[in-house]
Amino acid sequence: MYIPTWLIIGIVILGIYYFVKAKKQNNMTGIFKQNFSYKLDITLQPDWYKLYKKVSAPKSEKEWEKELEEKIKKSDESDLWQRSYHFTEYYDSASGLTTRFQRIFLKNGKQLSLPVDEFGDFGYVFEADRELEFDKKDKDGNLESLRGKLAFEITEDSIRNNVFDKHIGGRSIPEKEDYLFNFPLHEVFNFLFTLGQRFHETEDKPIIKWPDNIEKKFKELGIKYETYFDYEPTQFDIEKHDKELYEKLGKPKIALYGDDKGYLTSDEASYWVKLKIFRPSENDRIPTES
Repeated sequence: MYIPTWLIIGIVILGIYYFVKAKKQNNMTGIFKQNFSYKLDITLQPDWYKLYKKVSAPKSEKEWEKELEEKIKKSDESDLWQRSYHFTEYYDSASGLTTRFQRIFLKNGKQLSLPVDEFGDFGYVFEADRELEFDKKDKDGNLESLRGKLAFEITEDSIRNNVFDKHIGGRSIPEKEDYLFNFPLHEVFNFLFTLGQRFHETEDKPIIKWPDNIEKKFKELGIKYETYFDYEPTQFDIEKHDKELYEKLGKPKIALYGDDKGYLTSDEASYWVKLKIFRPSENDRIPTES
């Protein structure tokens, strides 16, 4: 039986179309194979006094304190002075959707709450600094950028200054030396998420000892971990239940129970991070498959 060439070509093209479509659907299904949703909470409290003093590099302590006092008196809600932050991220494993909300606590007790694409805040510690010259010679004749130093950007895991580009406007490209505070959020999140996947609800338990690699990172970044247990915490023996994972994670120690969390501090900020993982069966509103 004779089959026209055009029909053969049509069948081949149709076959390729459905193959590609099926492969695409399989890939999309793979994206949503992650069964764990999560809620990530981050609190960042910059020490604005230390940060401002560090970047101002006062020649006279007495005069600087006097100037600071005047700026504080004139400051308003637009200033970064005394702002602190709470960032919340939700990840829904069913849809693959990530939503983010941030709260900014102002010095007058008010709060700014809003959904965002990216966490962060930026501006001047005091709006009065916006009027300063960008470049000015100091007492020794060296050119320094005064206004640039006093502009800050805050993200979920860092604080930097020299934010505005004086040549092209907008935010400048970050330089390593501009970062005044850094937190290894990626490493901490991965540790807590891996732990919580393996052992139910352990991601939310008090940390007695962080993994070796994270402790090393803390030391490099000048971050200290403080605990305030008013009891001797009972340790969950990760090594006993999964020695391979215990070694892989870097020999961490976590408490078996308790709500007391440690806090992380540096000279420039205090930091808290909390992760809560949700499994499909934990939502009473959604029926589970039989």
